[in-house]
Amino acid sequence: MDCRIFTDPSNGATYDDLQESASLAEEFGFTGFFLSDHYLPFAGDGRPGPTDAWTTLAGLARDTSRIRLGSLVTAVTFRHPGPLAIVVAQVDAMSRGRIEFGLGAGYFEPEHAALGIPFPPVGERFDRLEEALELITGLWRTPTEQRYSFSGKRFELLDAPALPKPWQDPGPPIILGGTGTRRTPALAARFANEFNLQTSRRRAPLEHHRSELKSDDVAGQIARVRAAAREIGRDPAEITFSMTALVGVGRTDDSAAAWLDPEHYGSQSFDGTTLSGTPARIVDQVAPYAELGISRLYVRTPARMRTLAGNFELFASDVLPRLAAMSAA
Repeated sequence: MDCRIFTDPSNGATYDDLQESASLAEEFGFTGFFLSDHYLPFAGDGRPGPTDAWTTLAGLARDTSRIRLGSLVTAVTFRHPGPLAIVVAQVDAMSRGRIEFGLGAGYFEPEHAALGIPFPPVGERFDRLEEALELITGLWRTPTEQRYSFSGKRFELLDAPALPKPWQDPGPPIILGGTGTRRTPALAARFANEFNLQTSRRRAPLEHHRSELKSDDVAGQIARVRAAAREIGRDPAEITFSMTALVGVGRTDDSAAAWLDPEHYGSQSFDGTTLSGTPARIVDQVAPYAELGISRLYVRTPARMRTLAGNFELFASDVLPRLAAMSAA
């Protein structure tokens, strides 16, 4: 099981907070440090304010050396996909090929209203997501001596130079996710290197959502994505399946549970997957997800990871080797 760190700076963070957290994640041996891409807090007053995900990733590209970096996920409504292709390609080059690109349709309407960003109906947002994936990958794959044009229902590009190119060829791995049963699996089959299963989802402050996927639904969504891949002649084994979870690990169950106090996460509550207990118990709790085909875990952390450094250091030293052994078995 590959383990990465995932944090949500929209509840309030500075670049220095995130740089320190990314450095700790790299020091502890996690393989990735990933950011949500939101502009309004889901809990608390949001001070000192959100950070822009791609500005932050550009800084982290230079301030880290080994860890994978990326968005989980960028809303297609936030940025026009033509300029976004340039941003992601440049940050990938700045990191020497350590960027992964999560893109989604967008769902949190209040942040759009607060910043004057149009929030079209869900069908149009999925149209935009599909076209954005097609044109961004088209720009990256176009030979350097050629230009690229695209004509869709939502976007149009005319004679784009298709530069710069990402460091990774043909581009950074693409992460998709979601619970849709028709368009989502089809898009994953066409474009995704990784599919993130929403076994755990934050609650918006005004409208509380229940868990989107229970374990049976997780298995069903994995099956749908794999079936959609086979339908277009793609090997389903090319798609990595991932999940996110809150984790509290300790020498005793009580000490593990103490790390999960909501105050550590900005008083934010979660539905879905929580792993808690001794290192051995954590591995036992992960095992059923691994059996479903999930091979990557994003461990949620506050933006200021140092506040829970003991939790994540123990996870890295005592759980990561056990998960690696489980994967090798």
